Amino acid sequence: MVTLVDRPEVNNKITRVCGTFTVEATIQAAMTLAEEEDQAAGASNGTASPRAYLDRMIEVLRQSKTLRLPRNAILELDAVRPLADREYLHAEALAKNGDEKRIAIVFGPEDGAIGSEYVFNATMEAMQQGFQQLFLFGFAIQAKAREMLEKLKIPTTYIAVTPDVVMSDLLKTGKASEIFSITGLPDITLEKIGDKGKGAPLYRVEVKGLDIFRPDTMKTDSIEADNLPCWMLDANYNGMAFCASQVFFPKTGAWDNLQKSLKGEFSDSVWEHLAGTVSEPFALGDHKRIAVKVIDERGNELMVVKSAEGAK
Repeated sequence: MVTLVDRPEVNNKITRVCGTFTVEATIQAAMTLAEEEDQAAGASNGTASPRAYLDRMIEVLRQSKTLRLPRNAILELDAVRPLADREYLHAEALAKNGDEKRIAIVFGPEDGAIGSEYVFNATMEAMQQGFQQLFLFGFAIQAKAREMLEKLKIPTTYIAVTPDVVMSDLLKTGKASEIFSITGLPDITLEKIGDKGKGAPLYRVEVKGLDIFRPDTMKTDSIEADNLPCWMLDANYNGMAFCASQVFFPKTGAWDNLQKSLKGEFSDSVWEHLAGTVSEPFALGDHKRIAVKVIDERGNELMVVKSAEGAK
């Protein structure tokens, strides 16, 4: 007996552009530094302590203290120094943009995302200590925590750290290194448009753009949806793993080349849809919520989550 596995039927009339599967890494659940310290104390494998991680991040920030803003603007930090005897804040600095402001600095977990509870506690401590702004440096941030930043009493900015920093001493950093970049929050609408034949409601997502808070001007800058390199939709987000069910590439001139490579005749509406900002109609899954992930021009992944209750 011979068992044949993965032997699909061949259809020469169809050209496949993408692969069979899409695999994306899942981000480990957020941990506070206190939890990481307890975990390191109980481990027997000799892993580095959270204090060593914080010292390394502060040193990286001292060497590369230029923050990249949209439209080629920059913000420089000066007098970066660690804070002692603070429960949630790790360092402080001064912003050199005409008006020197004291900025509280928090570094997210080394192997996880910044959680909403830690953001709230760090904000309260920063206000009590008289800081004028709060910067959150992290490799990832939970969608709920990212949305909180728009509602806090103290101006708070999330700054994405390039994953190259994880390489520690293998990375050479300088003043011109683009290690930190300020990210934004996708602006989307979820709309209920009708019912399927069996009565299941259909929904549609439209990406309006990307809202970025500018800590140098204390104003919000907007990027139009047509200028986004890529955005993806997960129509049944489970809160942990993002699985793209629809993918769009608004800002690209590659569609003409792809159309020529396929050597076929296609309606113009096909290419307009692939480069569009409105999704195809879809039905919600069991989790009754969606997630939209946007890739900005600097390669940062920005995600927002909406439930069925928030649909128009």
